[in-house]
Amino acid sequence: MLSSFAVPVEPEDKEKELLALARLVTYARDSAKTLNVEGVQYCLELALASLLKEAEDCGSQRAHLTNELLTRPSLGRC
Repeated sequence: MLSSFAVPVEPEDKEKELLALARLVTYARDSAKTLNVEGVQYCLELALASLLKEAEDCGSQRAHLTNELLTRPSLGRC
């Protein structure tokens, strides 16, 4: 039986984790584009937009810059 527990996350750590996830999703989105899997690509773009919004809500100026770098047009804007 697995037990779960909540670990408190510092705001700075949360921002770093969200940006790390955004980089992973960006890689997956670009791979989906290469494989010409438009449905998957679109869903990953939605996930990326959500992650970047969450990071911006943490009050991060770095997230804003990351947002500009990661949201290259591929399938379209979300």
